[in-house]
Amino acid sequence: MMEAKGLLKELLEFPGGSQILKCIQCGTCTGSCPMVDVMDYGPRKLFALVKGGDVELALKSNTYWVCASCYFCTVRCPRGIKITDIMYALKQLAVKRGYYPPKEKTPFLYLSFKETVEEYGRLSEAKLMQKFGVKSPGTIFKQMGTGIKLLMKRRIETKPESLENIDGFRRVIQKAKELEREL
Repeated sequence: MMEAKGLLKELLEFPGGSQILKCIQCGTCTGSCPMVDVMDYGPRKLFALVKGGDVELALKSNTYWVCASCYFCTVRCPRGIKITDIMYALKQLAVKRGYYPPKEKTPFLYLSFKETVEEYGRLSEAKLMQKFGVKSPGTIFKQMGTGIKLLMKRRIETKPESLENIDGFRRVIQKAKELEREL
């Protein structure tokens, strides 16, 4: 139970995380969600788990990973809760604490994207897929044919380029990480 209270406290400290407490469980978000059929729990149920103290179960779900970030739930929420922002906060907390739902590959893509941008200051599709392939080898083999076609048509760069002022960008990232640790 101590872990659950710690996780809830941590979630509430993320930007927008405390809005979850305003939820009245009306179900408008779940009824509006185009991805609800592939989610372990709809947004309403996910919020009920979190508010009820079962944050760990919520973090082990795939719900926030498959969220399409379409903001339809946010627009329709009668309480004005920024539901998509809460999904991002849950994603950040899951990455920070190492909670990944079984068989869900999206966290590995998320981490690969983050690492690539931190390394180059911009997205490199080739590097993103390389990092993702290391984290989720089965997936990359399924996509290899598409990757080869894109390379042949020169739709993916073969040599990633960094930002001109990559050192300045890295200082910004480092400062953001320092500020996050202070929270």
